[in-house]
Formats: sequence, C-alpha cells, structure tokens
Amino acid sequence: MPVNDFILSIYDIVVFATMSYSIYLYIWKKNTKKQRYFYIYIGAVFFLDIVPAYLFKSWININQFYLYYSLLLITILYFVYFYLNDYKDKFNRIILVSLAILSLVFIVFFQMQEDSLVISSNLFLILIIYQLALALQWFWYIVNHADEQNIIHKQAFWVSCALLIWSTFALFRMYPMYDLSKLDSAFLATMIDVFQVVNILTYLLYIRGLRCTDYNILNS
Repeated sequence: MPVNDFILSIYDIVVFATMSYSIYLYIWKKNTKKQRYFYIYIGAVFFLDIVPAYLFKSWININQFYLYYSLLLITILYFVYFYLNDYKDKFNRIILVSLAILSLVFIVFFQMQEDSLVISSNLFLILIIYQLALALQWFWYIVNHADEQNIIHKQAFWVSCALLIWSTFALFRMYPMYDLSKLDSAFLATMIDVFQVVNILTYLLYIRGLRCTDYNILNS
C-alpha cells in the first residue's frame, strides 16, 4: 500500500475513533453540553468528508461541492459556539461573533464569483485564517484571564492547539508549497503526506480534549 493511502486510512480511523468517543460520552456519560456538543461537529466531518470517499463515489452521484460547502459552514458556526462557552466578557464575545460573521460573508462573496459548483480556493484560505484567529484569541484570552483550573484540563486548550497546528500547516500547504513544488515535485508529495499526519494529530488532540469534559465549566 502506498504511503499516502496508508496515512489516509489512518486518518479515517482516527476521525471515526474521535466520533465514537464523543458519542460514547453522549450516550453513556450523558455529556452533551459538557463536551459542547462535539459529536455534532465530528459527526458532520465523518459523514460529509469520510463517508463520501467510500460510498458516494461508487454508489451515489453527488457533487462534492455540496458536501464540502456544507462542512465549511458547519465548521464556522460550530466553533463560534464552542468558544462562546469560555468567554465571560462582552469584548471577546463580540470579536468572536464578528470573526464568524465576516468569515460567512466572505465565503458567500467569493463563492458567488465562481461560475460553476467548484469550491473557491479563497474559501479554504478564509477557513484557515478563521481557525488561526480563534486559536490565537483563546490563548490571548486565557493569558489575561487566568483561573485556578489547570490549562491542560481545559477542552478548549487542546482544541485550540489542534486548530493552531492545523491552520499553520494548512497555510504553508496552500501557498508557498506550490511554488516550491515547481522546483521539486517530490517535495510536494512529501509535504502532502506531512499534512495528512498533521490532520491525524489534529483529531488526536480533539480526543485528548474530550477527555477533559468532566472539567468543563458550564455557563448558567
């Protein structure tokens, strides 16, 4: 099996494991709000990103645009909800909601420039910047609003680490890498494999964050 296919298979397994663990917390431990309904987001990733690769391409003819565009919107909306649970002050809440609204506006604007049902590359850039901004805002907030809870017991810490790592590598993969690939195609293939490993790491960090749900502080 080629290395790329092997890494993709591991990625699919890790996403499934993340979803399964989140559902386990929901069904057996009754953790819904305590895990910030993470099973909804990870379920969307599984059924809109993973399942189509195995099912739709063989049995169902559906334009991938509808899947990825829906997942993009779900991601924007879910993470604005996720971080609202942590911010107690109006200033950070306004920044967070503004980031989400601006991202949605730019997504609609850039997609309307496309003549066909093809995801604009600008949409991925918006997602990358959005998730990078969310992670940086959370770290900035937690530095300025320290509490007695150990930071590694915060689900948002692990999620923010995941978003920060993913968005940083995604930004490099999206732009400079393709300029370098003109000089060395092997480098491009290697970086694609590296990014897939980063995807796996992202979901492993999500699992680690889910193990902190008992520490999550619920807003009244």
